[in-house]
Amino acid sequence: MSNEITVSINCSLQEIYNLLENKGFSIVDKYNMEDIYYIQKDIDIKKQAIEEILKNYVLIRKVTQFIPDNFVDSYNVNKLIFKSKEIATDGSIIRQDKKDCIIKFINEGIEFIEALGYNELMTINEKAIVYGKDDLQLVIKDVENSENLIEIETKENNEKLDTIDKLKNIVRELQIPIKANNYFVKKAEIELKKLINN
Repeated sequence: MSNEITVSINCSLQEIYNLLENKGFSIVDKYNMEDIYYIQKDIDIKKQAIEEILKNYVLIRKVTQFIPDNFVDSYNVNKLIFKSKEIATDGSIIRQDKKDCIIKFINEGIEFIEALGYNELMTINEKAIVYGKDDLQLVIKDVENSENLIEIETKENNEKLDTIDKLKNIVRELQIPIKANNYFVKKAEIELKKLINN
């Protein structure tokens, strides 16, 4: 699986859209996601480290995928997703794995997850617009009630995009206003901290 950097945007979404369009990027994809997170029943979020809680989790993902012809018409896809991550002490993702399958009915997916011994943890909604130019794609994420993010993934078969350091350099070269203190922002971690502190 490819690796990625995710950084917080330090300006408005419209400013990012304008900046990328002025640099020759155009919209290549657009989708909305609702992620419902599930963790094992025996995990106490008040007692375990956030990194440990988010090492393994299951999602019900509701995707509204916009059609590229006009990015107005859309269709819906429901997925059952299992994610596991190995995270270094600096927050970088050493290894990650994802398994997913399309499901027809959300209710049946929830029943299946709960039968495996998982409880619902939280829900995160986001609207994503993907800007592309040549082989480079930047996912601009408007996360509801949270920080706006940019995500870029490595590409093993592309020498310009095959390492985390090269992705960081691209963000710098594009002069995108970001919070450069963290290149591995995790939206689930941000929302889980809020949940624990409330």
